[in-house]
Amino acid sequence: MKSGNRPGPLVVGHRGNSGLAPENTAAAFARALAAGADMVETDVRLSADGEPFLCHDGTGGRTTNVAEVFPERADAPITSFTAAELRRLDAGGWFGEEFAGEPVLFLSELPAAVDFALGINLEIKAPQESPGVEEAVAAALREPDWMRLRGQNPVAVSSFDPEAVRAFARLAPEVPAWQLVETVPDAAVLAGGAVRGLQGIVADHHSLTPDSAAAVRAAGLGLWVYTVNDTAEMSRMIDLGADALITDFPAVLVELLEVKPN
Repeated sequence: MKSGNRPGPLVVGHRGNSGLAPENTAAAFARALAAGADMVETDVRLSADGEPFLCHDGTGGRTTNVAEVFPERADAPITSFTAAELRRLDAGGWFGEEFAGEPVLFLSELPAAVDFALGINLEIKAPQESPGVEEAVAAALREPDWMRLRGQNPVAVSSFDPEAVRAFARLAPEVPAWQLVETVPDAAVLAGGAVRGLQGIVADHHSLTPDSAAAVRAAGLGLWVYTVNDTAEMSRMIDLGADALITDFPAVLVELLEVKPN
């Protein structure tokens, strides 16, 4: 599914093309596709009535107009809103006038938002705030639109919460599960993850070293890194052999990969 014959790691748009469009919106995903990304990463939570939707933050104050629409609930957990209430919010105007009116996107709408043409990494965000989110995501990925997408592009699920990763892996063993980490664990922990069927590690690029990258490889796990926006650091991650780089600026990484020697 890599674009053309471009060498190197997969280019993964962080929350879409979030350096140039409002994160986790259809506009951001469309721009990631246009930029030549291979995949996008996004954040999944559950609405108060159990519908999976895309949002990074625990509240809607930064990325929506919740303070205007629901002034008395401006600081309320975003998961306390029903799906119908979330659909009343503008998730684009905060980024720029041209994006005003971009709606909160729901998981069921994501395959069409990427035109069924990109891989997707779904991060289960703060699962303790969305009880049952693992089951909801597993069920969603078996719906027709998601099955169509999965037939052509890689789909993975990740989380910083190890129990959420394990729970999802039990519910949908056919979907690769990845563990998000700030620092790569020691060899024993990595080996245990491999035994449990973990596909790989998604590590903070700041903490990645040649030794920790080698430890991930020795455990038979894949290695993705987040969120890499500096070209020098992109080059370092490529040299360390990362399988995928998550970035706010996928076009920058695409351009670097096109000129960087193999």
